[in-house]
Amino acid sequence: MPRAIAPNNDIDNCGLTYDELQELWLGPSHNGSLFNDERELRDAWIRGRDVVMKLWATNGRRPMAWWHLGDAEALGLRWPGHSNEQSYLYEHGVLGEAECAELIRSWRRAFDRNQGSDIPQSLRRQWQAERPRRGRKRAEPALPGSEAPLKSEAR
Repeated sequence: MPRAIAPNNDIDNCGLTYDELQELWLGPSHNGSLFNDERELRDAWIRGRDVVMKLWATNGRRPMAWWHLGDAEALGLRWPGHSNEQSYLYEHGVLGEAECAELIRSWRRAFDRNQGSDIPQSLRRQWQAERPRRGRKRAEPALPGSEAPLKSEAR
C-alpha cells in the first residue's frame, strides 16, 4: 500500500530543521544565515511556509520571511517596522477576523488606560470621538471588510 505524503504544514515533515524554521520566522541570527544563498532561502520558505505561518502568523504579526520573500510585496505591503506592524496589517485588511477581534480588544484596553500602543489611527480617532459622550454604551468597530460591528465586550 502506498504511503500518504504528509502535508508541509507538519513541522516534522516539512524538511526543515527547527533552526531553519526559526530563521524564517525571525530572520538570520547575529551569526548570519543558515542558508547559503537566496535560492536556498526561497526554497526553504516554499517548504516551510505553512508551518511558519501556522506557528507565528499571530497577534497581528507576520514572520520575516513573509515580509521579505514576496508575500507582503504581492499585497503591495512594505515592512513598517516591529512597533507599527500590528496596526499596519490591520489597516491594510491582512488579518483574519479572529485575529482582528483579539487585537481590537487589546487596543481598546490600552486606549482606555491611556497606554501607548500600536493602535491604528482609525480606531484611535473613533474612540476619541466617543469620549465626550460618556454614559453611552460603546460599540466595537467593524472588522476591515465586514459590514457588522463586533459584539461589545461584557463589562
